[in-house]
Amino acid sequence: MIKTIYISIRLSLIALLLCCRYRVEHAQKQDTTRNDADDQQLQDALENILIDSDSETDAENAESVSQTMEDYLNHPLNINKVTSEELEDFPFLSPQQRNSILKYRDNYGPYINLYELQAVPELDVKTAKQLSPFFRMKDLMSYNVPLTDLLFKGNHTVIMRYQQILQQQAGYIPKDSLADGLVPRYLGNKARLYTRYRYNYGNKISYGVTAEKDPGEEFFTGSNKKGFDFYSAHFYLRNTGIFKHIALGDYEVRLGQGLVVATGLATRKSAFVMNVSRQGPPIKPYTSVNEATFMRGGATTIAIKKWELTAFASYRQLDGNVTAALDTITIDPEGETGTEETVDETDTDLATSIQTSGFHRTNAEIEDRSALTMLNAGGSFGYKSRQFTLCGNMMYSKFNKTFNPSDQPYNLYRFDRNQLINASLDYKYAYRNFNFFGETAVSDNGGIASINGALIGLSPQTFLSVVHRYITPDYQYHPLFGFGFTENSRPVNEHGLYVGAIVKPIKYWTINAYADLYRFPWLRSTASSPSYGADYLLKVIYQPERTIEMYAQYRYETKMDNASDDEAIFDYLTPNIRSSLRYQIQYKISPDLTLRSRVEWSWFDDKINPKAKGYAIMQDIMYKPLSKPYSFNARFALFDAQSYDTRIYAYENDVLYQFSIPAYSNQGTRFYIVARLKPMRHLDVWLRYAITHYTNINEIGSGNELISGKNRSEIKAMIRYVF
Repeated sequence: MIKTIYISIRLSLIALLLCCRYRVEHAQKQDTTRNDADDQQLQDALENILIDSDSETDAENAESVSQTMEDYLNHPLNINKVTSEELEDFPFLSPQQRNSILKYRDNYGPYINLYELQAVPELDVKTAKQLSPFFRMKDLMSYNVPLTDLLFKGNHTVIMRYQQILQQQAGYIPKDSLADGLVPRYLGNKARLYTRYRYNYGNKISYGVTAEKDPGEEFFTGSNKKGFDFYSAHFYLRNTGIFKHIALGDYEVRLGQGLVVATGLATRKSAFVMNVSRQGPPIKPYTSVNEATFMRGGATTIAIKKWELTAFASYRQLDGNVTAALDTITIDPEGETGTEETVDETDTDLATSIQTSGFHRTNAEIEDRSALTMLNAGGSFGYKSRQFTLCGNMMYSKFNKTFNPSDQPYNLYRFDRNQLINASLDYKYAYRNFNFFGETAVSDNGGIASINGALIGLSPQTFLSVVHRYITPDYQYHPLFGFGFTENSRPVNEHGLYVGAIVKPIKYWTINAYADLYRFPWLRSTASSPSYGADYLLKVIYQPERTIEMYAQYRYETKMDNASDDEAIFDYLTPNIRSSLRYQIQYKISPDLTLRSRVEWSWFDDKINPKAKGYAIMQDIMYKPLSKPYSFNARFALFDAQSYDTRIYAYENDVLYQFSIPAYSNQGTRFYIVARLKPMRHLDVWLRYAITHYTNINEIGSGNELISGKNRSEIKAMIRYVF
């Protein structure tokens, strides 16, 4: 372990020294008014986005969003010059809020003070306060920057991170000490290592290299003789002449409403009921470590007046399961032995699935590594203005293997070729208090997908959102990189209608609610016949003053799935009903100290087994003194979930650019603390310790992740040097 840490630190120091060789003095100094209070606004904004998420992928993809917003904290935008596309970098803003910020500037002239954001009709006080650290009243940097300044007079950032589970896990036990010698073991050590160098000049240029080793993966040995298991590099320019975006290396693509392609973080159903329209620039640099959801190659966006052309090309390797194709079976012509002889006539391998975990810890996982190659090319062309957008989008994908999904009824319409073309037409139209948006897409096999919606301002106190989606099950639409606003993780096999509302009936009170009704016309892996479901949420917020806020949230979802009845001859559907109730209060005792308390209950009923329930009680302490070189966040939680179906997901604070959304299941307690230290001007250090203690089980996890005992604890350490 010590050798691993030493090698990682040495590599990062080499990168740091190389960067220092080309260091020049900053033409633009960082904004000296930034403090921990501004960082807390960033943390609160991202927490609001992820608080209802139950996906670790969301946590991984949030890293690039966090870095973009961090850039804006260091180099705030001029509120009187900010563009609609730049406002799309803030995922907690709805399209109506973005338009309202710009419309207020058009109607009343330049902003005189940032407090004017609170006068923008669609912005509440909390959102205006979250936005203020990212803006200034004047330019802190020129909008027309010489290329030499862009390349050499920005910020260099070096990050190193170490992470490890402290308990012994089955995958790290030597084979000869296991009762069953066939159990695979991890080939590497327990450490997760992360190193990154990045250069940026505001939001105008970014280039850098990221490297990561997952726990259990080899490091400078075996299958990873070149060091880390995953490397990523990018070069990105923004707003240079007619080029709005230029990306080389690894990058993200987001077109329309995500039916054709949408990589990176995307909004899901949450209490942010107006954030249902996909947003963000079409091209962004990729700076995360999810090894599946990015493009590798080149991309650009060219803008001439209000016409925009985006083009991209990507060629990369993917992990996947590949099996030999057996085309014919012949019988022994003599017929004496009755044996069968298998003949492979084509010698062509078939892909059964794409692996997205990014893990290469065992021989089996290493065998799947880079088993597939994928070519993607496409783009978008259309007219874009603040009031109206109409674009045509297209993406061509080709694999080196033909896909052959498992022979299950729900896979009847799954992708079973080696190439695919998706095309779509998307639009946005803003008229007074109405914002319409949508996208209709087709696959070259005849599948159709369509998402259409509207955001409506009925009054200064009432807002409405409506989204309808229709994705055909027959000749099913195949979105290999699609991510729309749907119940399914991808826009496939679904019809649905979503209606959300925000109502501010009286002063200090806000009500957020949505209802989502959907059905699946074809089978799913968990439903052996067409099925349906419904999802409802109600959140009531009370904020009598800036130092105190409380809310209560109730969510109810019912979805038809196969019954867990072992005695039944055939699978049949039964409603799986999940509901939860959460109450939270946050009180700012002083400018330095904030307390947050939360209690949450969950229930599950499948109409067959006894009803299950669970609860979690959490207490947070956030201490961020404005004039001290240290701060910390801590939480203690008590939980009891009778089954995995009553698990409770809880967003947790983490080190910079990291996000945790663990599931509280079984019975026990959890504690974590995150401390930030600033020993010198350009250096920041984060330390995190988390431990979960279970009282009702003696083994945690399963397979190679199995821990014998009642505790699971983790440590993280991270340093960042900015110069």
